Amino acid sequence: MKVLANFVAGLLALVVSQLSAAPSPYESVQTSTEQLLEKLVEVQPIYKRDKDKFFREVDSSLAPFIDFKGFSRGVMAKYYRRASDQQKARFAEVFRNSLIKTYAKALVEFDNPQVIVKQDNKPQKDPRKARVSLEVYGKDGSAYPVEYSLVLVNDRWKLRNLVIDGINIGLQFRSQFTAYMQQYKNDIDKVIDNWSVDA
Repeated sequence: MKVLANFVAGLLALVVSQLSAAPSPYESVQTSTEQLLEKLVEVQPIYKRDKDKFFREVDSSLAPFIDFKGFSRGVMAKYYRRASDQQKARFAEVFRNSLIKTYAKALVEFDNPQVIVKQDNKPQKDPRKARVSLEVYGKDGSAYPVEYSLVLVNDRWKLRNLVIDGINIGLQFRSQFTAYMQQYKNDIDKVIDNWSVDA
């Protein structure tokens, strides 16, 4: 019994040390935001002449910060259990492209926005989940609230969902997936084949 208690105590200590070793959610968002804005200034001029290259450049900055697998699972919702491993992987990749395009287009419309990441010290119920608020300012001074929902994956905080100016992007995509499933008579492959960010 004592051996088991020591093992559990050691395991808990290891988990706590791993959690404390990871950057805070605020630090992770601040760092990824700074990197993204630097990249945006660099590549925005190519948006009109080569959108594919522009999206690839944005993807390279955003990808390490986003939990595409978890995010896409939330979008598929109840249909996730019905999907094969291959379908899940394929949708995660298609969804990745659509999410990057959605986010990148929004940033382009702001035209070199100013982003303020708010530091919030509210304790979270689950130490592996967090929410971070941001304010995005356009050139006209208008401010738009953004909220990131984060999850700790392999000691890195990653984006699992976001709300932009009151619009829950994850729920919007989930509604789109459900509508597609109805349209294509529950054929997941057809939904993936026809998934479009512009829908």
